[in-house]
Parts: sequence; C-alpha cells; structure tokens
Amino acid sequence: MSDNDKKNNTDPVSEKADKKPQDPEKSEQKAQQKRFSLRKLKYGGIATAVTIVVAAVVVLINVILSLVADRVNMKIDITPEKAFEISQETIDYLNTISEPVEIVCMTDELTYSTAEYIYYKQAYEVLKKYTLNCSYVTLKFVDMVKDPTYADRYKSMYKGNITQNSIIVSSSKRIKVLSTNDLYNVEMDYQTFSESIRSSKAEQELTSAIMYVTDPDPLTAVVFRSETSGMSYDNVVNLMNANGYNVSEIDPLTENIPEDADIVVINSPLNDYDKELVDRLYAFLDNGGKLGKTLIYIADYTQNPTANIDAFLAEWGIKIGEGVIGDSNPNNTSSQSTFVIGNFIDTADNPYADGLSDATLPFISYYSRPIQLMFDTNDHRSTKSLISTADTAYVFTRDMQEAVKNGESIKAEYASYSTMAVGRKFTFDDNKQVYSNVLVVGSSEMLDEQLTSATYYNNGDYFVSALNTLTGKTEGVSIVAKDLSSDTFQIDEAKASSIAFVFIVFIPLCTALAGVVVYFRRRHK
Repeated sequence: MSDNDKKNNTDPVSEKADKKPQDPEKSEQKAQQKRFSLRKLKYGGIATAVTIVVAAVVVLINVILSLVADRVNMKIDITPEKAFEISQETIDYLNTISEPVEIVCMTDELTYSTAEYIYYKQAYEVLKKYTLNCSYVTLKFVDMVKDPTYADRYKSMYKGNITQNSIIVSSSKRIKVLSTNDLYNVEMDYQTFSESIRSSKAEQELTSAIMYVTDPDPLTAVVFRSETSGMSYDNVVNLMNANGYNVSEIDPLTENIPEDADIVVINSPLNDYDKELVDRLYAFLDNGGKLGKTLIYIADYTQNPTANIDAFLAEWGIKIGEGVIGDSNPNNTSSQSTFVIGNFIDTADNPYADGLSDATLPFISYYSRPIQLMFDTNDHRSTKSLISTADTAYVFTRDMQEAVKNGESIKAEYASYSTMAVGRKFTFDDNKQVYSNVLVVGSSEMLDEQLTSATYYNNGDYFVSALNTLTGKTEGVSIVAKDLSSDTFQIDEAKASSIAFVFIVFIPLCTALAGVVVYFRRRHK
C-alpha cells in the first residue's frame, strides 16, 4: 500500500473519537486549578519577596545599630539617681575639651560588661558615657594577661606600677592612673570589722582625671597630715581630687610646704600649732609679696584651745568662737538635733555660688562652731560670710552644757551666725588684682562624705564652687558620689517567671496561631 493510500485510509472511528467533545465540568475544574496555581504562585512569590525584604531590613537595622551604638546612648537609666549616667556638669565640661584623651582599662571588656556585680557594671556604663558625649575621648580595654607589655608604653610619663584592673587616663601632657578601688567609697563596720561599698565615685574620679590630664596648669594642694579631731580628713582629699586638684599630703612637723603648692588644707588639728609653723603659713600666703595662694582651715568643736592659730586667723578678719550653733526654730533644724541646721545659700551678688547646679538645695551646718567676721574691709583685706544661719540661732558652749547638767538655767543669745566664711588679701600685678585667701569651715562634719555625696544637699557642691572661685579654677565642676544602695528595678522570681512566659511562650504562640489563621484563609480563597 502506498503512502498516499495510508494517508487516505484513515480510520473513521479513531477520527471520530478524537473529535469527541470534552466534559464542561472537568474543563472548569482544570481552569480553576490553573487559576489557583497562578494565584498561589502570585501570593507565594509576594510572601517570599516580603520575607526577604523584611529579613534584609532587620539585618540592615542591626548593622546600623551596631555602628552607632558606640556613639549614641541607646539605653535608658531608670535608677532614682541616674547612677548609670554622667551628670550634665560633666557633659558640659567634656564639651570644652579640644584635645584627644585616651582611657585604657587594663581588664578585658567582657569582665566589665557582663559582671553581675553592680559596681563593675555601673563603672562600665559610666565609662561608655564619656565616649558617647565627647568625640575626643576614646575608650579601650586591654587584657594584661594576653598583652602584658602594653603598659610599657607609659613608662616615660608614669613611674608607678600599672597592674591588672588599672585605669589609665592620658593626654599628650600627662597621665593619671586609677585603680578599681578608687571608683568607690568604702565604709567600715567596726562591729564586724568588714568593709562594704557605700557609694560610687566613678564619675568623680574619671572626670577629675580628664581635667587633670588636659589642664595646662593644674592646681596643686597639700593636706597637713597631723593628729586631728575632725571626721572629714579623707573625704576632703577625695573631694578635691575628684574635682581636678592635684592633692598630696605632708607632715608639717617634718616637711616644708612645697614651693609649687597653690593650696594648703588644715583639717581640724586637735592641738595648737607652734609659732614656727604658723610663721610658715604666713610666708606661704604672702608668697614673697606676690600672693596668689589659698589656705583652707576646717575647725571642729572637739578641738583643744588653739591660741596661735586663732591669732593667725584674726589677721584675715576671722574669729572662730567656742561651742556649737543651734537653732530654736525647728523648721531650720533636723529632727535628730537642733545643732544640725539647714541653711539656704544666698546667691544674690555671690560669685562663690556660680558653680552650683541647684542653688535651691540646702547647706547643712552640722555641729558648727560660730564664725565671726571682725571687719568687712580693712586696707587690702576683706571678708565675706558664705553660709549664715537665721537670726533664731544661738551658741551652746561647754560652760552652758555644764550648767544644764547641774540643773541651772541658761540664757541663750539669739542672732545670725556664720558657719563658713572667707578672708582675702589682694595686691596688684600689672594692674591686675591678685588674691591670697583663707577659707574657713566651722565644722569638719559639714564636709563629711555623707553630706557631700548626698544629691539633696549642697555641702559638696558649694565647697567646691567656692574653692574654684577663690583659686580662679573657673573650668572646674562639682561632682558628688552616687549612692547605689537604694532600691532600683528589682524583679522577684514570680515576676521573672511571668516575664519569661510572656516572651518565651505567649508571644511565640500568638505569632504561630496568627500564621495558621492566615494560611487557612489564603488556602480557601
């Protein structure tokens, strides 16, 4: 059979079967299935694209946050005293820095950042705030175990020992080395003879160190180390150190006052000084006729008679009386004692208060001796009361105390008394007035750490502000310690379990259920 015959000899049954019409219902089902597949592909593609975009955005956000975390404060401090922040005074001071400052902690960063010990964690957060608020300050952590020779680079500037946990603050001018213990105030329990940390002075010490290494001409102070009846000896040293003064101690009986000393601090000597030592104080303040020196004298009601010191102070127009000051008005005193008096600082025409961060806070005069000003002005000398009581105050002397013990009646004289004052003497140098100053505080307890570190009193701020004004240290700041013993954000076990349930179970379960609902809704469209 030829090919043409094969082509023409087509099976009519087969041809008819091929042309049999399809079932309309099946055709519609196929069309629906095709449309569903296209819709599924469409929504699936969109969902995939959205997932990819969201994942990319999350990754991008994390990258951006990682890059800016070192330059932007992304944490919120909910502690009452903002213990993990630095004060506005420090921030303002950092804005004046115009040279690089490097802070190097000779400890690996993980030790600080993950420590459960709150004082390490607080120090770490405070350290980070310096770099966040000043581009000139850099922070670095060095593990001395892994890099034991790193400290050798500071040998030319620092002759002391740099050990593990040291904190090095340096500029091109000088260096200051702190220890971890320098960041905290420690209190001794004399019943158990155990020590405990009372408050943090991390900001105090770090800001002070930065001030010291950047100051072109830092002021030097010496504290007379002698038998004292006062309570604030160490705290006065800490307070001045913490505010940019370079403080050291000398024994006035065996050592001379250094020629480069700008300030001498005498804290409540129990007994009087001999004439030779008082003459050295005269010579220090006179400075060869050039003046420009400052003496801080802190009195205390527990001192023995000090006739030579009293005669010296009288030449500066100041007389310290016997006894302690009380106040008959209970609104001016503490509930604990009529001799703990709260006075508000008169800021009118008072340059000594210019450095206060909050002039409305009271200054506590604690068992202060009365200070009398012997003149307002006299030749090239002048005096000024820096703290004065109300006119309801009185002086309670030892004789009056004995009289009360013997059942005798006493009569108090009510008047306003000074508890902190300054005497000044000036000369001219190139038509410019140059001063020497004597700052007198009526009680050592007025400068005790419990008062100077409290943020609701002005004792620390006002003392530093007055000293800065007298010495011309106008760039100084007053920084007090922060008490970390107060309750912060505490979570008990029940609250922790509830929070864990919400974030680990409830939120993921809700997300899963939402996904299931969306899935079935899309499936049945």
